[in-house]
Amino acid sequence: MNHNMRCPLINRTALGDHSDAAKRISDTYNMHRIVDPYGNIGFWIACALIDGSSDNVLYESRRDAIPHQHHNENYYTFIQIVPSTMTPCESEVMLKVARMAYDKGWRISDGMSRHDLIKRLGWEDQLALSNGIATNIVLGRNN
Repeated sequence: MNHNMRCPLINRTALGDHSDAAKRISDTYNMHRIVDPYGNIGFWIACALIDGSSDNVLYESRRDAIPHQHHNENYYTFIQIVPSTMTPCESEVMLKVARMAYDKGWRISDGMSRHDLIKRLGWEDQLALSNGIATNIVLGRNN
């Protein structure tokens, strides 16, 4: 497999390939990007944290996706379709960050609140966060 230049597994051949969950998320995301390259931008998909599986439904918002997962928000991560594709390397890092946040009781928001847990992150920020280095993060406030 060809890894991204900043992939955490690029220099760790002993760790093997990316997880099946990350590959599933990448495949689901890219399928929606390829099916309608412009029309699907802005929609959301729901992917299970445990295995990356999805119901393959596009939702108007993160808030719309939650009830369709039987209100089990704690077991899913919600990903917005953007103009770029998602490699298994990127989905592995995204999945690691989502699992870490959910384990601490945090949620990755839809960007509609001024008190978002995690603002939109670049590749470097997500990679740093997955290694436990917090950058570009705003924690929720009680105002």
